[in-house]
Amino acid sequence: MTFSRANQSKQMTGGKKKKKKKKKKEETPKGFKAVQKSIEKTGKSKDAAARIAYSIGVKKHGKAGMANKAAAGRRKTGRG
Repeated sequence: MTFSRANQSKQMTGGKKKKKKKKKKEETPKGFKAVQKSIEKTGKSKDAAARIAYSIGVKKHGKAGMANKAAAGRRKTGRG
């Protein structure tokens, strides 16, 4: 009796493949403040965390996009 390669693994394990449990991914923080806080949790200072969060935003949105978001944030909070 011959078995194909696909059937061999099924025959060895009893016909059913075990499902692997998926690890839950940590949700990535959304927004500048959330990213900054998550960086601060790693032990960075508030200033360093802000700079790192800004650099992440620039990579994602570009320098002009970050400037637009900063202006929108200032308008929203009433500081300018």
